[in-house]
Amino acid sequence: MIFTNFREIDKAGRIVISKDIRRHLNIQAGDILQINADDECITIKKAEPKCVFCNALENLTEFEEKYICSDCLAKLRS
Repeated sequence: MIFTNFREIDKAGRIVISKDIRRHLNIQAGDILQINADDECITIKKAEPKCVFCNALENLTEFEEKYICSDCLAKLRS
């Protein structure tokens, strides 16, 4: 399903993402979004949790709202 919205940018440079789109993508208040831009396009997607040290996406442990992979956690312990 494709959702299309037209939104005006406010004076602070913000846009509102519609409730339909947030619900479809399971985006909640406080979630981190990844914003990419090229010469003609802006892409916004829900950011995947990743290790704060090596950017690994697997075997993550959450600590104080940050993620650490098992390899980096083992290095910290040693």
